[in-house]
Amino acid sequence: MNRRTLRRPSRPQPPRARTAAAPWPRRLIVAGLAVITVTAALLLVWAAAAQASVWVIPAMSRAYPTTQPGARQSISIDAAGNEYQGVQLCLRGADRKVRISWSTDSDPLITGNAQLSRVFYVKVRTPTTKLGSRAGWYPDPLVPRAFGEAMTVPGSTNPGPTTPFYILVHVPLGTPPGIYSAKLEVEDGDKAVEVPFSLRVWDFGWSEISTRSAFAVSQDNLKRSLPKNRKFNGEYKAEVLRNFYTVMKQHGISPTVVHYLPRVTNSGAVAEGDWSKMVAPYLDESDGAVGLHDNQLPFLRWFPWSRSQSPGSGAILTYLKQMTALYKARGWDRKSYVYILDETTKRSEEKQAERYAELLHKANNATGARVKFLLTDDPRPHSLGGTKTANAFLYNDVDIWTLRYYYFFGRIPAVRERQKAGKEIWWYSYTNDSVKRNPSFVIDKPHIDSRIWGWMMEEWNVDGLLNWGFNRWGKATTGEGWRDPYSDPLSLIKGHLRSNGDTCLVYPGYYPRYGLDRVTAGPVASLRLEALRDGLEEREYLKIAKTFSGGPALVEDALGRITRFPYKIVQANVFNFPTYTDSGVTFDAQRERIAAFIEAQQQ
Repeated sequence: MNRRTLRRPSRPQPPRARTAAAPWPRRLIVAGLAVITVTAALLLVWAAAAQASVWVIPAMSRAYPTTQPGARQSISIDAAGNEYQGVQLCLRGADRKVRISWSTDSDPLITGNAQLSRVFYVKVRTPTTKLGSRAGWYPDPLVPRAFGEAMTVPGSTNPGPTTPFYILVHVPLGTPPGIYSAKLEVEDGDKAVEVPFSLRVWDFGWSEISTRSAFAVSQDNLKRSLPKNRKFNGEYKAEVLRNFYTVMKQHGISPTVVHYLPRVTNSGAVAEGDWSKMVAPYLDESDGAVGLHDNQLPFLRWFPWSRSQSPGSGAILTYLKQMTALYKARGWDRKSYVYILDETTKRSEEKQAERYAELLHKANNATGARVKFLLTDDPRPHSLGGTKTANAFLYNDVDIWTLRYYYFFGRIPAVRERQKAGKEIWWYSYTNDSVKRNPSFVIDKPHIDSRIWGWMMEEWNVDGLLNWGFNRWGKATTGEGWRDPYSDPLSLIKGHLRSNGDTCLVYPGYYPRYGLDRVTAGPVASLRLEALRDGLEEREYLKIAKTFSGGPALVEDALGRITRFPYKIVQANVFNFPTYTDSGVTFDAQRERIAAFIEAQQQ
C-alpha cells in the first residue's frame, strides 16, 4: 500500500485536544478566541460539531468517497452468543496519518474479539443490466488492518476524502449476558476523538448457523491470485485452503467440494487413505478442524470420469459404495450430498439424474450412509408447457430439490408436497432481467439484498442456499484466466447481461498493493458477505423465538413487516416475487424485538 509521508510544520505544535464528541481543529485555537462573545463561541462549537470529521454509520449503510459527515459519534451494538456484529467508523479529510486504538480501560471482551478493516472502493464502470444503478465508486472490500497501526488516509487508493472503517465484534458462545463498554481512540491528523463503544450481550446463542449452503469456490482462480513462483501443493496448499474455508465457516457458509480428489481406477475402486487424511482437517468436527457444515461428495461431470468417458453402472456403483462407506465411517455422510448434474431442463437430462440418484441410493443402502442427492430442478406433478414437463418420476430419487429463486414462487404447491414427504428444499439466485425485483449479491444493489436471504428463507421454509460462484476472479465472459476484482468488479458477461460481483463475494487475501503480503491469508470479505451473515444469524433469532409460547405469532408478525407476497399461490409459470423493505432501521427494529422476546423467556 502506498503510504505517503505528510509534511509537518517545523515549528513546535501544541498538544492534541482530546474530546468525547467532535474534535476542535487546532487552527481555531488562537488568541482571538479570548475576545469572542459567549454566544459566538457557542455558535463555533455547534459549527465544529456539524463538520465533525469522525462519525459512525450502521454496518448496512454505505459511505461513498464524497459522503458528508454525519452526527452520530458513539457506537452501540448488541449480539447473541457466537454472533458477529459490525459497525462502520468514517473519517473525512485530506491526506494525513490516523490511528484507531482501544482505550486502556476498555473491556477485554470487546478488545479481544474485535477486528478492524478498512473499507476500500471498487469502480463500477458498467452497471448491472436492468438494475437502473449508476457507474461510479462503491464501498465493498474489507481489507484487514490492525488496531493501533498508523495509516495514511485517504491516500492514493481512495478516490475521495471519506474513508470508512469496519469494526467487527464476535461474541463467543457462553459469554455472560450484560452490557460491556469500551472506548475507541481515533488519532486523526492533528485531532484526537474518543468514540464511546457499548456492546449488549443477549442471554442466548447458537453453536453454528443452521441454514445449509453450497457456494462454489474456484481453486484455479484462487491459485492465480497467489505468487506464481510457488507450487500450489503440500503444506502451502493445505494452509491456504484452511484459511479460505475458515473464513467461509465463520460466515455460516460452506464450499461445495473440498479441493482434494481421491485416486480412482477405471473400475471405480478408490485409493481413499491419503485422500481422507487430506480432507479430514476441513470436514471433521473435532477441535482444530474447520468443521464445514456441508460438503459435496466428489462425484462430478469431469470426475472420476471425464465427459468423454461412459463408465458403466457397475463402476459408478463401486465408486459410490466405497465413498459412502468412508463418509459413514468418518461421520460426514449426514452433511453431504451428490450434485453431479446442473439445471436438468430436458426430460433426457432428468432421466440421467434418475439413474445417478438410484445408484447413490443403492450405495447408501449397502453402507448405511445417508448421503443425499441434490438436483437443481423444480418438482412438477404436471406439465407446465414447453420443456417444463411433469417429472414426478424423480420424486423418490431427489433428496434436495434446489430451485431457482426465479421459478420458486410458481412451484410452491409442489414444494410443500415434497417437504411433507421429507425432502429438503434449497434455492439459488443468478443475475437475469429480474435482478431489480429479486435479492442479489451484485455490488450495485443495496446491502439489504444480501441480508434479506435469511429472513426470506425463514418466511418460505427454505433449507439451503446455493450460489454458483464465490471467488470467480476469472474473465467475466468465461471465468478462465485472471481478472483483478479490486480493479474490475464486472464478474459476469453472458449475452446481453452484465453483472458486478454476484459470483464474487470475496477478494484475494494476498494483494501487496493494499499491504496484504501474507501468501496464505484467507480471502478478504466484502460488505455484502457481512450482510449475508447478518441475515443468516437473524434467521437463528427467528428459529429460537419459535420454540417459545407466543413465538410463532411474533415471528410471523415480524416477517410481515419485512416482506410481503400479495399474490395468489399457484403451480404455474408465473413470475411474481415477494417485496421486501429496503430500510435497515426496520430490520434492526424487528431483530431487537425478537431478541428482547427471547431474553424475556430466559427469566
